[in-house]
Amino acid sequence: MLYRSGIRCSRIKKRKGTSLVNFRPVKCGFIIGSALLLGMFVFCSAHLFASEETAHLTFEKGKISKKDTYSHTIKKGDTLYSLVSSVYEPESGATRAQIYDTIKQLNPQLKSVHTIYAGQMMRLPGKHLFPGGRAATIAVKAIGLEKVEVAPPEPPLPTSDYRMAVIREVIARMNGALTTAGNYYIPLPQSGQISIDCTRIPVVELADGSVILLDFSQRMSASLKKVIPAHWPNYHLVAVSFSEESPRILQKVVKASKVYTMAKIRKPLDVGKVPQLQIAPGWLIAEKSADGGIKAIQLITFLKDRQHLLPRAFIADAKRNGLAITDVIEGHGVVDPPVIQYPALSIPDLRSSTHMDLIVNLLNIFDLQPSRNTDVKIFEQSRDGFNLSVKADLMIRQGNKRTMFHANPLPSQFADILRENGVETVLLTDGDSRHTTIEKTLTGLGVSFSSGVFSFSVPQETDKPRGTIRFPAIRVAVNKSSRYLIDFDMDQDLYQLLHQQWGVNLIKY
Repeated sequence: MLYRSGIRCSRIKKRKGTSLVNFRPVKCGFIIGSALLLGMFVFCSAHLFASEETAHLTFEKGKISKKDTYSHTIKKGDTLYSLVSSVYEPESGATRAQIYDTIKQLNPQLKSVHTIYAGQMMRLPGKHLFPGGRAATIAVKAIGLEKVEVAPPEPPLPTSDYRMAVIREVIARMNGALTTAGNYYIPLPQSGQISIDCTRIPVVELADGSVILLDFSQRMSASLKKVIPAHWPNYHLVAVSFSEESPRILQKVVKASKVYTMAKIRKPLDVGKVPQLQIAPGWLIAEKSADGGIKAIQLITFLKDRQHLLPRAFIADAKRNGLAITDVIEGHGVVDPPVIQYPALSIPDLRSSTHMDLIVNLLNIFDLQPSRNTDVKIFEQSRDGFNLSVKADLMIRQGNKRTMFHANPLPSQFADILRENGVETVLLTDGDSRHTTIEKTLTGLGVSFSSGVFSFSVPQETDKPRGTIRFPAIRVAVNKSSRYLIDFDMDQDLYQLLHQQWGVNLIKY
């Protein structure tokens, strides 16, 4: 026979060494029956005399309601024994026999529940109905409650399970906390408190004030499900299963909050502006803003091995842009990439207050020494009958070729004459950007270069990279190596990664 647990509260009055219980003697013709009844009440009174007003636990029979059952399709190879063992995990033969009897009651159309076949539909009782099975417990301390339900005990949740470690780390990176040890107390206004055993029901606290109770046994009493949210709207009860993996549990936790969302994205995620990081899809946790916007705050990726771990510098740069990246090795837990020490690198800075000084700094990269304020003859008296010269702000000599840089425009015929005499002219105006000034200079010097957005994928050794570093630059060949001229700040660690992995040398202008 199936029994369902419940609690009844009986008020007990203390009066000068005696205890009175609401009891009326029953007229009975049988003296023995009266004596037995009287003996039972005396025993109960003596047992309750030592305690003050409290709640008294009783158990009563109950029928199985439809909500406490579910439909199950038999799979190939299933037996009743294996099904009961895997679903209910009975701890005794008595509990197993009780489960068999209940299944028979729920399936009267079956000639024998021991003869089952693949594809067959059966009605099974909920796991929480059997005290002998495994279920989480809640310790309740309350005064004045009319009825409180307490679930039968179950072994504590293994807090060392890597899934719990993953959830703890993910929540911590959201500025929250996961508690899996000790007790968590919820006060009840004017009636006491509820004590949650966190080894059985872990408690998640999020930064937005949400508190999520993870009911792994799905046996939290109906009264508590009503009492807790009624007093505290920020408390949420979430039913989870021992068989669920970290992403599913996390998704339930995040969904309970009104501020956060969690979903598996299908497209790469762009982070930052310059340089920009592009990250392969994963589980994305985002935060809703007051204006209805969504801000990505954490990307979780579950990997099979360490080969696809993102470099530490890549993860750190994403974090500076507001996104935490969490890499999880399946069956192991959250893994951070190793710390690698490299010699410090510095980025040469060409920036100056004037375009001409910027060009001088750039020419030094090519080991070229310019002359300043040089007169360049266009016409000579001995040859043309008169003299005419122009002022070159900068003059560079490369063998037989000369390149002059000037800020004042020249008539086109003068520029043509100078070109015929082996002098290339480069006009630099105040309206030119630094980028344009650099390109004009490189063109005038005849240096090969390319401008655009350059990409570097990580990890480099894999055929399916998980991340890409992208930034705009002017790539120039200098002394048989490439230099990337950039006009933005680059993080030192990210530059170390680019230099060590791809030999990238940066110059800022």
